[in-house]
Amino acid sequence: MNLTIGVCAFNEERNIKALLDDILSQKGLPETVNVIVVASACTDKTADIVREVMGDDPRVLLVEEETRTGKTGAINLILTKCRSELLAIVDADIRLPRDSLNEVLREFSDEKIGVVGALPLVGNSENGDIAESAAIIWRVIRRALCELSVTGELSYVMGEMYCFRTSLLARIPSEIVNDDAYVATRARSKGYKVTLAPGATFVTKVPSSVRDYVSQRRRVTFGHLQIKAKTGRFATSM
Repeated sequence: MNLTIGVCAFNEERNIKALLDDILSQKGLPETVNVIVVASACTDKTADIVREVMGDDPRVLLVEEETRTGKTGAINLILTKCRSELLAIVDADIRLPRDSLNEVLREFSDEKIGVVGALPLVGNSENGDIAESAAIIWRVIRRALCELSVTGELSYVMGEMYCFRTSLLARIPSEIVNDDAYVATRARSKGYKVTLAPGATFVTKVPSSVRDYVSQRRRVTFGHLQIKAKTGRFATSM
């Protein structure tokens, strides 16, 4: 299957090189794979680092946004340049174990599956009480997502890393906050299944302050209410 990997980045000079190394060294990638990095109004060295990687690997393409349009805007830019059957969306602030994308791709051997997600591993749970508590919540979410996937009721994947059939949509409405929930509910409305690849993981960081945690949860909750208003259904993560 043809695959494009889209990376959404804003001021990620500390992680973008390591992430691209993770992506380009993934096991079992199709020979025709392309990696499109959208650097959205970056004021650090993110774009320069991506250009250096491009010089060494022609599979990588950099797209620079002068104005930051958010993750949905970045995904829509990627969709305009994507010519593959599958598109994997990867946030620029995570890390990927070497077999994660291969595990995701295996799930698409079932033509009824439209979206495949991965499972989170928390990389900063030792950063204080808030991060430790948030990590516990993430483990609960992980368990719930696995159970919903097994029962066929899943309509949500975690936005840090997921993959979908590009035939599902040409673009995401620009006002959408939770791109992951929108893509998954769209797939379910078209009769596709949403599932998890149990062997696919990504390493992420959780908020380490009350302020950051509340801000994140408010944004995500608003996004889910928005999905309900637009599609008539909540994502199962709600």
